[in-house]
Amino acid sequence: MRAAIPIALVAALIAVAPAAATKSTSAATAGVGDTKSWCKAVIDANTRLGTMKNKRYLAPGKITPAMWKKVVDEAVANGGKYIALAPSSIKTAVRRQIAYFKNIKANRYSRTTPLAPMTLADVKKLTNFQRTQCGITFAT
Repeated sequence: MRAAIPIALVAALIAVAPAAATKSTSAATAGVGDTKSWCKAVIDANTRLGTMKNKRYLAPGKITPAMWKKVVDEAVANGGKYIALAPSSIKTAVRRQIAYFKNIKANRYSRTTPLAPMTLADVKKLTNFQRTQCGITFAT
């Protein structure tokens, strides 16, 4: 089960791909617009990286080491953007997720890197957001 957790995190992590980075956010624009941008970025980036097809994540066993490395590199390189564009309801979880992915990279992309500073509650919050707000499904 431990190896499956990082794969389920992919969507939120990639959610603010460079294409979405041009959207400005403020207190006045927070909400629906942020959610739409977040969801579009998640779907576009994960599709581009090969971890999603038709708004459905691939099963963890189908994520190759090369795909995994691309996801981690994308997240680490654009972490500030991910945090800035995250809807307020998931911003803390995204911040922790970025820190987690930095740890993965420092640990040479190991899928067994400890989840901290992420928590299982963060994982649940991010995956539930993607399911309910983005219409994304997760293969098992």
